[in-house]
Amino acid sequence: MNIFVFGLILLVVGVVTLSRANAFRLHPAEQRLAILGAAVGGVLIGLAMIGWSTAVYVNDNQGGVVIVKFGADLPSNRIIASEGEKGPQAVVLPPGWHFFYWPWIYDLETVDNIDIPRGKIGVVTARDGRSLPEGTVYAPAMDADRLLDAQFFLGEGSGYRGPQLTVLTPGQYRYNPRLYTIELRPVLSVSVGEVAVIKADAGPIYDPGPGEEVETVNGTPIVPSGYRGIWREALTPNAYYLHPDAYVVTRVQTTNRMYEYAHAQALTVRTRDGFEFPVDVRVSAKISAIDAPYVVAKLADPDRSEGRHTTLEERVILPAIRAIFRNTAETRNALEFVRTRSDIERLATEMLREGLAEYRVDTEGVFIADIRIAETEAGRRLLATQTDREVAQQEQETFREQQRAQVARAEAVRSEEEANQQIQQAQARARVEIARQDAQAMIATAEGEAAAYRTKMAALEGIENFIRLELAQMIVARWGGEVPRVFTIGGGNDSGSTTLTGAMLQRLLEPAAEAAGR
Repeated sequence: MNIFVFGLILLVVGVVTLSRANAFRLHPAEQRLAILGAAVGGVLIGLAMIGWSTAVYVNDNQGGVVIVKFGADLPSNRIIASEGEKGPQAVVLPPGWHFFYWPWIYDLETVDNIDIPRGKIGVVTARDGRSLPEGTVYAPAMDADRLLDAQFFLGEGSGYRGPQLTVLTPGQYRYNPRLYTIELRPVLSVSVGEVAVIKADAGPIYDPGPGEEVETVNGTPIVPSGYRGIWREALTPNAYYLHPDAYVVTRVQTTNRMYEYAHAQALTVRTRDGFEFPVDVRVSAKISAIDAPYVVAKLADPDRSEGRHTTLEERVILPAIRAIFRNTAETRNALEFVRTRSDIERLATEMLREGLAEYRVDTEGVFIADIRIAETEAGRRLLATQTDREVAQQEQETFREQQRAQVARAEAVRSEEEANQQIQQAQARARVEIARQDAQAMIATAEGEAAAYRTKMAALEGIENFIRLELAQMIVARWGGEVPRVFTIGGGNDSGSTTLTGAMLQRLLEPAAEAAGR
């Protein structure tokens, strides 16, 4: 402002001096030129100072908000001028020099750009604009760049005042703080092992079309993404730029849940025969990404803590599993309950799966960790009786096994004896057969020799010649052809001897030799 005043004074003095140039005609020429030069210089400097006083400068990371001091009044329901009225102007000056903003007409406010860091979003609220339609909480979404263009927003864009559904993603933005407030909020990040179920409080109302109906659960509509209600498709692991107030997020665990009821929290059952004892049980439950929106519609937040348990466990799992085991125990005796443990697990799993189907929750099984019947006096006596009975049965079975072993051994001995007898019989039959065959061989040999003798006798023309030939062959074989002259044939005790003369033998041999020669 001071620059403008000084410049104005210099301008006025210069102009006045120039206008009175004739008054200096009596001065020497050099003096007259000096005065005129000073007047011209004053005019130029004054103009420069006045011009400089109208210039404004905006830094690179800032914007300039202009406030008009003179002009038409703003409408009563408006706070930002978009058509040159008095007050804060919608247009924000960009970085650089701007001229002709006369200081007595305009004021300039420089504001820093807003920086949205990574992992954050900017939630925008407009102070001016049209009133929101009835039943609408958030202004409809529009492009973020057009949203922050205040001149467009208040004019052609017909923007609404109040919370904006559009959010600013990470980056730097120049904006008019007289029109907008921007709040940094965390981005929606969905982790692995969970999904995000969205309940939209903004957006259009879903119209299913002719012949169709909107699916509702507990009075809450289940709608496609983008419409008002619970979105039927949950958001899978990723980062999402959603308005944190317009879209209510319920995180649902999709990994397997395991609920354990043991020790102090064990289930207590009473059997048909009056025995009461605790049972340690583990229950598996799982919510799929597809079913998560329906579970939220039924239970709101299934993983919200309600005392010692979550909502899902407190309202669904625990009541169901207590009823299943109570009803199952009432149909069985205590020992039967213990013996049919695997059947009870299978039955409990089927019953729980059927009960959870109403809530769109699944189970992988119900598992009995321990049946603590021995913790009660009556249970210990029952188990002792059962143990004695089992021991007796085992002893009986052992005795029966011993009997079966003795019978098996006797059978083995008998079988061995029969086998030995069969071997001996076979050997005897073999010996008989061999003897028979030997006899037949001897007979055949004798018959062959007899036939040979008969053939020889026939060839020698009588038995005498045959005998002579046999004796001759015997003597040749025995004594080498030398005929002993005396044969002594003795009996026992030297009772006597008979002497045969060589002449007799010689006489007998001569015909035989001749026959042999022939």
